Amino acid sequence: MIRVRKWDGRLQEFDPDKLRRTLMRAGADRELADEVVHRVASMAYDGITTRELLEMALETLRSLERHDAAARYDLKRAIMRLGPTGYPFERYVAKILEAHGYRVLHVGHVFRGKCVDQEVDVALEVEGRRVMVECKFHNSRGIYTDLKPAMYTYARFLDLERYFDEPWLITNTRITEAARRYAQCVGLRVTWWDGPPGASLRELIDAKGLYPVTALQGPEGAIRTLVQAGIVTIDELSRKSERELERLGLPSETAEGLLEVARRISRE
Repeated sequence: MIRVRKWDGRLQEFDPDKLRRTLMRAGADRELADEVVHRVASMAYDGITTRELLEMALETLRSLERHDAAARYDLKRAIMRLGPTGYPFERYVAKILEAHGYRVLHVGHVFRGKCVDQEVDVALEVEGRRVMVECKFHNSRGIYTDLKPAMYTYARFLDLERYFDEPWLITNTRITEAARRYAQCVGLRVTWWDGPPGASLRELIDAKGLYPVTALQGPEGAIRTLVQAGIVTIDELSRKSERELERLGLPSETAEGLLEVARRISRE
């Protein structure tokens, strides 16, 4: 029997069907998912970590030239790699919401509230209504967004009511039940990694295919350079030229390789 060591140290029997379902949710068809499961199962050993399994699946997808499925499969970790600061995540959220029809007014703008100045992560407008978005970013696994961010998001909204009609908290992790109850009570919209059903962060991203550049396989320094330059989605990267990337300090060969994969994913 092959057991998998979870991130918290628990051991769980390896479930090929679970891996297959995850791959198919990432866009792999049944034939591709079966092939990846077969290869991973042949390499797995008792006590293998979930991280090692993930890396095996990613390497298999990439070896089969399915970079699009690899980007979707590694999405949660790729978003965490946008850190350590939260600002790239704010820019990423703004890009996602813009693709869904929102007009982005500001990212990281300071408004003068009734009591104090407040920096708003993303300010939006849709159908004549202005929305204040608070982005709560975590760059490690196993962390839940709890009651505190929900409460301070709503408190900030109350201080900025003359500018906004609605508060919205968006996080890349799950949320606690207390945070969910509070949000429902005060009318705070909340979007988290896998919820609410039908409109989760993962589903918003998948619907538009806007995957972060950190989902690409490449030199860590080069990917970090792109993020620091404000290039946070693979779609943005695909529309850059090799010369533009070289001006950022990327070697020609690295720029060419990243652009080739980014454009292939964007086409797919």
